[in-house]
Amino acid sequence: MMRIAAPFLALLVLLAGVAPAVALADTEAPSTATDQPALSESPPARIDSPAVTELYIDPDPDGDARWTISVRYTLESDSDRAAFRDYAQSFEAGDVEAGPGLSFFRMLADEAGGATGREMAIQNPNRNATVQNDTGVLRLSFTWTNFVTDTERGFVIRESVLMPGNRTWLSSIGPSQRLVVETPEDYQVTDSRFGLDNGSVVVEGPHQFQDPLTISYEETQGPDPSSIPWPLVIGTLLLFGIVGAAVYARSRDVWPTAGDDTDDSDAPAPAATPETDTPETDADADDEPATDVDPELLSDEERVEHLLDQNGGRMKQARIVQETGWSDAKVSQLLSTMADDGRIEKLRLGRENLISLPDDES
Repeated sequence: MMRIAAPFLALLVLLAGVAPAVALADTEAPSTATDQPALSESPPARIDSPAVTELYIDPDPDGDARWTISVRYTLESDSDRAAFRDYAQSFEAGDVEAGPGLSFFRMLADEAGGATGREMAIQNPNRNATVQNDTGVLRLSFTWTNFVTDTERGFVIRESVLMPGNRTWLSSIGPSQRLVVETPEDYQVTDSRFGLDNGSVVVEGPHQFQDPLTISYEETQGPDPSSIPWPLVIGTLLLFGIVGAAVYARSRDVWPTAGDDTDDSDAPAPAATPETDTPETDADADDEPATDVDPELLSDEERVEHLLDQNGGRMKQARIVQETGWSDAKVSQLLSTMADDGRIEKLRLGRENLISLPDDES
C-alpha cells in the first residue's frame, strides 16, 4: 500500500488510548528512499510528502459541521502526474484508505461521542481528486453530526475534540498544515485564543494545543455598528428632514388646492367695497362671533368669519381647508356664496385665492 497516509495522520497527534494504527503515524522511524513508492523511474516520486494540508470545518448552528480535508502534493514530472491520476481514481472510488480516510474520522467521532454522551456519526462522504499543472490534490468531505454544542446565545466548539478523561485528540498540527474553522453567516466569534481571517478562526502549523480547541459563537443582532457609515447616514437624514419641512410649509401656505383650479377659475374679480361713513354700533359688534365661542356651535359661514377674525382678517383658501377639515369643494362653494352675499372678499393671487373680511382695509 502506498504510504501517502503517514503525512496526513501527522496532522492529528493523538493522546494515548487511540487505535495503534493512528499512533503509528507518529512513532514509526523515518523512511529511506528505498521504501518510498516509485511512481517514476527517475527521480523517485515523493507522493507521501504533501506541500500543504488543510483541515476546513464549516459548523452549522443547528448542530452538525461539514468537514473538508485537502491534501496538496507537488508533482514534478509527467510520470508523477500519471501515477497520481491512477491513484486518484482508486481514492475517489473509496477503494483505498490511504490519504484522508473515513475510518480515521469515524474513530474520532466515536471517541468524542463516548466522552460527551452524545451520539455522533460521519455521514454524506464525498471524495474528489484533481491534478492541475504540477499540483495534485486529494479532498475528502463529510458531515460530522452533533459536532457543535448549543448555548443560550449561540454555540460552542469544544466537546467534539475531546476524548474520555477530558483529553483531546487534536493536540497539534505540523508544519505546512493549517486548521480553518469557518464562522456561519449572522454569527460572530466571541471567544477564541486564535487569530481571525475574514471572521474565521485560522491556526497555522506548527502549533501545539495546550488546551482543547475552544471557539464560542454568538448570533449577531444586526450589522456591526463600526461598519455603518454614520456621517453619510446622518447627512442623509438631515437632508430628508429639511426637504420634508420645506414641503410641509409650502403645502400649508403656498400650494393651491384642487378646488381652486376648477370651481373658481371663471369667478369674476371681486368688486370694490364702497366706503361708508356709518359708524360701527354696538349692535354691529354684537353680530360678530366671540373669539372664545365653540366653533361647533357656529354655522359654516360664521366659522369662516371666526377663522378670518382670529387670523388678522385674511387667510388663504388652502389654509381655511386645513383649519376646518372640510373638502376643497365644500370650502370653494361656501366661499363663493359668502362672497356673493358680501360677507367676504376673494382676491385671486396667482393660482390661489386670498380670503378677507369686507371691513379689512389692510
